[in-house]
Amino acid sequence: MPIRQSKGITFLTSNVLEFYKIKHGFFMRHGGTSPFPWKSLNMATSVGDTRENVIENRKRIADSLQISQFSFYDLWQVHSNEVVIAEKPRPRGKSHVQADAIVSNKLTVALLMQFADCVPMLFYDPERKVIASAHAGWKGTLSGIASETIKVMEEIFKCEPKNIISVIGPSICRDHYEIGIDVAAEVKSVFKPEENILTFIKERIFMDLPAANKSILEKLGLKNVEMMEICTLCNKEDWFTHRGENGMTGRFASVITL
Repeated sequence: MPIRQSKGITFLTSNVLEFYKIKHGFFMRHGGTSPFPWKSLNMATSVGDTRENVIENRKRIADSLQISQFSFYDLWQVHSNEVVIAEKPRPRGKSHVQADAIVSNKLTVALLMQFADCVPMLFYDPERKVIASAHAGWKGTLSGIASETIKVMEEIFKCEPKNIISVIGPSICRDHYEIGIDVAAEVKSVFKPEENILTFIKERIFMDLPAANKSILEKLGLKNVEMMEICTLCNKEDWFTHRGENGMTGRFASVITL
């Protein structure tokens, strides 16, 4: 889990993806142009920041990876299990597709997604040369965004789960992700008790979102799932956290490109 710095931007990378020379990163909140409360490398206009700031921040990320600022494909993330195939970058000004995962095998496309506690997942199949990115809150986790992403990689791109590498990036940890009784009931319908996804402390219930998605991927046959095990709320000086900042915050990026 190396920490990289390039052109004033700091990001985490995966040892396995670096081995395959795949450009990627989970980008910390530093080095951008956005003012408080989005300080400073914010990726989203939906939180109140200006379009100009976000475009500049995305340009800085592109420069740090030495890719084109016009290569990004991003989504309107809606906590669904919908998956999009990206054939080319999304032109600026074109409406976002509503979905929560992207799959591509195009060299000209960089998959960009936004986070502030939810689980970022990057995927790469070195045999078929296919990449993917997914966003999983509790709704996406329980509705199967991880499994739907793998399904598209299998059915459309002929990937085999045993060959797919997955990296689970910084997200909120079990100790800080409290859920209600209704959500807990849904969790129990998807995961077995021995998977240890829920923790009960007196009358409070906590969910381990990263572990839930890791469990789903392993049950699908993935042999290489890397966990970064960094909590966004515990480390809010480096990462945007919706719960840790009471909703007044930005969104950090994950990026992957062939």
